[in-house]
Amino acid sequence: MVWDFFKNLARQKANSIQAGAKGKVMGAQAKAKSKAAARINKGFKDAGDKAKGAAKGAVKGGKDKAPAKAQQAPAQKDEGMGLFGKKKSGGQSQPAMEAAAPAEVGFGDKTQFIQVMEEDQPRMCVGWLVAMNGAQKGQDFRIVDGKNMIGTAADADIVLTDQYMSSRHAVLRHEDGQYILVDLDSTNGTYVNDTRCQKEELIDNDRVRLGRTELWFKALQ
Repeated sequence: MVWDFFKNLARQKANSIQAGAKGKVMGAQAKAKSKAAARINKGFKDAGDKAKGAAKGAVKGGKDKAPAKAQQAPAQKDEGMGLFGKKKSGGQSQPAMEAAAPAEVGFGDKTQFIQVMEEDQPRMCVGWLVAMNGAQKGQDFRIVDGKNMIGTAADADIVLTDQYMSSRHAVLRHEDGQYILVDLDSTNGTYVNDTRCQKEELIDNDRVRLGRTELWFKALQ
């Protein structure tokens, strides 16, 4: 029993010594790490201070040089001035030289030609056809110099809405001061003053019937 007691006591003592030694080692390692971190932080701080000092020196140097340049400007101006404020002799002044220098042309610039297309001039109005009945009653249709296609087709010059009219019913031509109405073999025919005709010269105030649409012709000339 006594032996076991002393044996346990010795074991506890050894464990205590071992734990103390381990604690000292860990404390020394932590202290070493702290010193290393402090040195690194100091190095960073010193580098930052040097950079700030260099920047301040550059700014200060620039401010110090500016007055020197400003003082030199009047001296250069006085050397080039004559008795009456004009330059005595020598070449042109710097602004004049810059103004006389030709403008630089960028490499690869090309001259571009812009072609202006002239629009076709509108044909002159030489008369009118006025609808006297139907859905378009009261509407007037311009007659221009040259050919005037009359019918129900959308591409006709004078478009009329009449189910008894052909898509290309007739043509009214104005040439040499004459108005010539020509029927284009329409189904229901072309009438001038109630007379069916194939080709007829119109005069002012004639009445024209195409299909069932009656038109009053009015010449401008």
